[in-house]
Amino acid sequence: MLKILTFLSCFLCMINNFCLASNLEHDGWANIKLEHSLVALENPIFTERGNISIQSLRLGQAIVKQNPLTEEEKIHLRDLATKNQFYQIRSTVVASDGSESKFLSTVKACMLAEAELDDRLLVSLDYTGRVIGVTLIIASRSTCEGAFVPLSKLKEFTTSVYVRHSDVGPTPNTQSYIDKLEREKEARERGEVKDNRSILAKYWMYIVPVVILLMVSSMANPEAAAGNGGGAGR
Repeated sequence: MLKILTFLSCFLCMINNFCLASNLEHDGWANIKLEHSLVALENPIFTERGNISIQSLRLGQAIVKQNPLTEEEKIHLRDLATKNQFYQIRSTVVASDGSESKFLSTVKACMLAEAELDDRLLVSLDYTGRVIGVTLIIASRSTCEGAFVPLSKLKEFTTSVYVRHSDVGPTPNTQSYIDKLEREKEARERGEVKDNRSILAKYWMYIVPVVILLMVSSMANPEAAAGNGGGAGR
């Protein structure tokens, strides 16, 4: 048992070190194509918003290029805000290994309009550096205030990109448990540990099989049990 726990502790340490190394040493790039939906439809239609090029996932270095909104798009966005609808963004991520993945994110259109198109994109990575999520955030607003936003304020997006690495969880302290077992074993061998349990708690593993055997035997020979009962009556 102690050998198994020791091996498990070493194995968990190796996994933890591997994860840390992956986070610290792995680097790559990713291109993100941004599309948004400016009309409230059951099946939204996405149009191009811009592109983000993350040159270093480890350092979070990104270049953001986005299209200014046309007059028609400004009106659509303000209509979404007035009707308390959601603004949707779709991100298509192409990684350095050629893999492609898509992510959807939504915010209240009124929050985006009242923030005058100042938003944040949170790019989440797993421990290998693979993009596992792209989330749109309005940092300057937690709710809509109902303010009127002129179309002149809805011209261009000012977007900041943040790359978030996964945190490695703590390694279980298996060694302390192993040490405790060893101390208890040594104490039992020296006779320092007294067993204050009841007889039933000590020997239940012997008592239970006997009880089960008697029950099975009684159920298998009901006539013999009845005959014994009749004989006692005479």
